[in-house]
Amino acid sequence: MLEDSPKPSGRTNIRQKAAADREAIYKSMTKAIRNGDFAAGSKLPTERELSEQFGAARNTVRQALDVLVREGAVSRQVGRGTFVAGRATTDGPPNRLGMNLSLEEILEVRLLLEPQIPRLVVERADDSHFEAMEACLDGIRNARDWSEYKEWKYQLHLTMLRATGNRFLVQIFEAIIRSRREDQWGRAGDGGTIPHDVRDTTLDANERIVEALRDGRTDDASHGIRRYLNEILASVHGI
Repeated sequence: MLEDSPKPSGRTNIRQKAAADREAIYKSMTKAIRNGDFAAGSKLPTERELSEQFGAARNTVRQALDVLVREGAVSRQVGRGTFVAGRATTDGPPNRLGMNLSLEEILEVRLLLEPQIPRLVVERADDSHFEAMEACLDGIRNARDWSEYKEWKYQLHLTMLRATGNRFLVQIFEAIIRSRREDQWGRAGDGGTIPHDVRDTTLDANERIVEALRDGRTDDASHGIRRYLNEILASVHGI
């Protein structure tokens, strides 16, 4: 069953509502596909139906579905609708690559790989990739608990990897996400509140990275990614 988005209280501005609706639709659709509520090959509700269910603009619905299309979870067939292609890629078939690794090991690999990707992103990314990155930043900005917050952080960097057009890099990062889910996500405390300074620091670092990529500043993007990952590694080591 699809879960309705929470109704905003007070005078929520249009951008905040759109971001919250997009996040709610994406999470609800992803959960429904993972739970088998929508079997592989089944047709999803139309954009109009989803718009009415969630009280969201059609464009917001379309953006949420666009993320699922890029993830390979659903596919669009012109004149027929949107169909489930399978489980969301980051929760796909068992793959031992990346399993049972420590966070330090994973961060070391990310530090070797991710600062090298800006050149490919700048060469190959289109507007849809940057729209997806902005959607992920909105997800981080509006995440209600640690679980959502971590999901959107990983989704942002997975979107950057997808923008390279290199499927092997994407597969490596998908394995990293599966490893982090298996080892850490869902632990007690994941429903806790995110400190404002932690969220602000993450947003500032990643907004600068996305801005540099959009502007074609590959060196700045590389430095930003390296600094961001080094700060995470330092916090793990208690530095």
